[in-house]
Amino acid sequence: MTPGEVFRIFMGIFGGVGLFVYGMKRTAGGLQKVAGKRMRDILSSLTDTPVKGTVIGALMAATIQSSSATTVMLVGFVNASLMTLTQAIGVVYGANIGTTFTVQLIAFRLADYSLLLIGTGVLLYVSKRNRLVQYLGQSILGFGFIFLGLKILSETTLPLRSYPGFVDAMVSMGAYPLFGIVVSAVFTGIIQSSAATIGIAMVLTSQGILDLSAAIPIFLGADIGTCSTALISSIGSNREGKRVAVAHLLFNLIGTMLIYPFMGQFHDLILWVSNPFTSSVSRQIANGHMLFKLLDTLVFLPLTVPFRKLIIFMLPIVPELERAFRVRYIDEQVLDTPEIALGEAYKEAERMGYRVLEMLKTSIIVFQEDDDYLRQKLKKMDNEIDFLDDAITRYLTTLSQGDLTVEQSQREVSLLYFVDDLEHIGDLIDKSLMELARKKIDLRLSFSPAGVQDIIRMHHQVCTHLQQAIRSFMEDDDGLARQLLDASSRIEQLEADLRLAHVKRLHGGLQETIDTSSIHLDVISTFKLISAHTANIAQVVSGEV
Repeated sequence: MTPGEVFRIFMGIFGGVGLFVYGMKRTAGGLQKVAGKRMRDILSSLTDTPVKGTVIGALMAATIQSSSATTVMLVGFVNASLMTLTQAIGVVYGANIGTTFTVQLIAFRLADYSLLLIGTGVLLYVSKRNRLVQYLGQSILGFGFIFLGLKILSETTLPLRSYPGFVDAMVSMGAYPLFGIVVSAVFTGIIQSSAATIGIAMVLTSQGILDLSAAIPIFLGADIGTCSTALISSIGSNREGKRVAVAHLLFNLIGTMLIYPFMGQFHDLILWVSNPFTSSVSRQIANGHMLFKLLDTLVFLPLTVPFRKLIIFMLPIVPELERAFRVRYIDEQVLDTPEIALGEAYKEAERMGYRVLEMLKTSIIVFQEDDDYLRQKLKKMDNEIDFLDDAITRYLTTLSQGDLTVEQSQREVSLLYFVDDLEHIGDLIDKSLMELARKKIDLRLSFSPAGVQDIIRMHHQVCTHLQQAIRSFMEDDDGLARQLLDASSRIEQLEADLRLAHVKRLHGGLQETIDTSSIHLDVISTFKLISAHTANIAQVVSGEV
């Protein structure tokens, strides 16, 4: 083989695999957008038993053409406390079954129609009439690239069957299945697509280079290698999120270990199932892959509870790590799945909102009890709010640079407004209220009894407004938002009434009122500013911003 021939074969394989993987990404991206929020709602609400989870997981993975993408979503869901580990395990079973439909599609000989699929996909994708049609076009375009990649691989690898060294290396996959499993797992981990690895095996069988016995270790190894995607995505997740990724790995690893001693019998079972319908080795590979997943699931389903205990035993909670303040829900590894990424950002923003509410509710105690320790604690809490604001904003900014739907873009912008107002409220508590409290403590001042009651009254109103603002935003409750806007418009009148009451006490010569006049008025003004930010949030919900 001349250097030129080696280079052409390498470039063909390199480009063919690249087109295939790109096609898989385009297809999955388009189908995820078609499914959209419905997919997220179904996952979190209809997976209360392992059997239901298996069915939903199979449908999900078959829809978006990727078990890895489904598992990455699960990592995000469990990380955001939208699902339990038990729910996720059932979906992992199903996702592994659902991904076999992708391999079944690849087994169809559609390479000659790849350009037709690409052309059709482009026509639909550039359509401006309907976004669902555009997303469908993106998926068809992706399928076109998949089959074009397979066609290039097929044409490129055709000369390889004339080289005994290469043929012998491929045959050794069947003679030494453990070697085939390891090589396939490593290769799949690199290209992040089990379907691509199995697709290459199908191409090689069509050239007569591989037979079914050599292909079985390849799809077993590919199923292990594809787990790397979820494992990588779980790096920034909490313990529960990591457990989902480990569940995916163990499901495939243990399944392979169980089938390994019976490879010969498994080979015969595949032929027994396939021969009445087809003699195509590519179809036999697809059927074998599906059979393996079904058998694996049948073994694991009744053992879900002990399987869950095994995972928890392997990844126990580490209290010191869990106590460290950090982002809890957002995970950069799921940014390629905007619907899940937005769900995580919403959960992190909700956490931020209730953290700010806790600060606001606690702030009145500092004034009532002159508690300097609590004052300093609240100032530290504002550092946490600033940290969350920065983390969420960076996360959403990165997300916005991806391919979002119009509805997803609107939600992303709304979230930015929401966390910005929360951050401003945190700053008002820290830099205004707590500084006023420090001044009161240092000067050993006391509000008059009537002044204290006025401040408590204003504080109660503002706390109620913030709680309503958070709830209206998280639930997208337009009615509650409009109620809040009406209430916020009355806060100025309340401030005016309290100022007038304060002036009357001043005119009455009350010494406590005279000593604390500037602090008292500044506290009330700060509460009004906080209320204004809650009104901003309500305007976002009601669509006025």
